[in-house]
Amino acid sequence: MKLELLIAWRYLGAQRKSLFVSLIGIFSMLGVSIGVFALVVALAAVNGFEEEVTAQMIGKDAHFELMSYNAQPIVAYDSLINEVRTRDSSVIASSPFIIYKVGISSKRVNDGIVIYGIDAETAKGVTDIYKYIKFGNYSVDSLEDLNGTKRPGIILGSGLANRLRVVVGDKLVLQTFQSPDEMIGSAGPKMMMCVVSGIFETGTYEYDGNLAYVGIPELQRLLNMGDAVTGIQFRIKNHWLAEAAVDSVSNWLTYPYYAMDWKSKNITLLKWMNYEKFIVAAVICLIILVAAFNIISSLIMVVIDKTKEIGILRSMGFSKAGIMRVFMLMGSFIGVGGTVVGGSIGLILCKLQEAYHFIKLPGDVYVIPYFPISVHLIDVILIFVIGIALCVLATILPAWKASRLDPVGAIRHE
Repeated sequence: MKLELLIAWRYLGAQRKSLFVSLIGIFSMLGVSIGVFALVVALAAVNGFEEEVTAQMIGKDAHFELMSYNAQPIVAYDSLINEVRTRDSSVIASSPFIIYKVGISSKRVNDGIVIYGIDAETAKGVTDIYKYIKFGNYSVDSLEDLNGTKRPGIILGSGLANRLRVVVGDKLVLQTFQSPDEMIGSAGPKMMMCVVSGIFETGTYEYDGNLAYVGIPELQRLLNMGDAVTGIQFRIKNHWLAEAAVDSVSNWLTYPYYAMDWKSKNITLLKWMNYEKFIVAAVICLIILVAAFNIISSLIMVVIDKTKEIGILRSMGFSKAGIMRVFMLMGSFIGVGGTVVGGSIGLILCKLQEAYHFIKLPGDVYVIPYFPISVHLIDVILIFVIGIALCVLATILPAWKASRLDPVGAIRHE
């Protein structure tokens, strides 16, 4: 085996008669390095964006929610909260909420939005909306408007505030929608005047442009809900275990209640991100595959160039398997060298970006101002295994061809 290693290493070296063949081997190694480098960086970037999007989702939403079928109000929600927290020790926070679609009007604009009724203090434990306040305060308590009259506070997304052309302290009117049957003989929709207490900006248009928050008691009065709520939000210790928590709750939860985790609510987006990662990896693997074909080409040229030497080795008693191992070792040197060099450069670049964020992104387009990177150990291991495996597989054909040469014919070869 030591002799085979020595011969393989010597054949890889640049020799005057086979300089062109050696250059092809170098270019093959560079191709492997570029492919592995691109794969490491691309998957780290996909992971970074995926984690950032996930953080955005679970920051604006609870880990799982408990609601009732047909959007029926939940009255005894305090006892339901206590039962969930007693049965599931992973729950660390909970908060009731109301969600409804209402009309909203400013002095200049009328629009329709999704309104949340929240308990501002307990809601801090299940969502991170309070962290995104850009103007004003995170408060749904009563405030004085510009005329000194106390009104319920309302928190708006920045996109919605811009659309309504309002700032902190301005008045807004919320009104309920009515079906045609309800409108007959009624006095019209119910209305409530509010004061803008805060404006949040998450960087996600769907949230910033369509959501508003008021206090639960105020929304209950507007909707004639009494002391009922729409549902209960929960936060657990590990958001990736939310599906297991929902399964655990569903085992004892009876009709008409059901639970839904954040993954189920965003299933389409999560599937798209998984498909994207697979497609990116598959496309960039083609670079490594092309490099593997270059290895085949370079080894075939080495076989042609070293035909006479192969014949001499065979006549001296070198086995077919030994000849095959020589050329497989040559290809393995190229594959391992290219994989290690490309992977190392890619990992160094990723770690530098994680530490110093020197690759910037336009803040008015993306949620974060820098290119997100997240290196996963399992991805790195798979990249190294795939890169080396493709290169080793590429050596089989030329190595087999070299081992099948007839010793006498090879020695006579010119």
